[in-house]
Amino acid sequence: MRVREFFIWQAGEYDFLWKTQMALGVLLVLTGIVIVLFPAFLVALVATGIVLVGASLIGSAWRLRRLQRCSRDLYAVESFEW
Repeated sequence: MRVREFFIWQAGEYDFLWKTQMALGVLLVLTGIVIVLFPAFLVALVATGIVLVGASLIGSAWRLRRLQRCSRDLYAVESFEW
């Protein structure tokens, strides 16, 4: 049985679930192999993850600050002229 036939073999309503799980499993195995072969790749993955988490936290804090200021009607303070 070919790979294409394996993925077409069962057609059902929830077909995408096991296909997605299979694809994620294959992706994790391939990522593990690449990390074993190229340890510097792990450093790049960790650094990228840290940067993305940091950017996400900054973005969510910015949005929360905006919502909090809007709910307290502090926009008038920003437009105040001395």
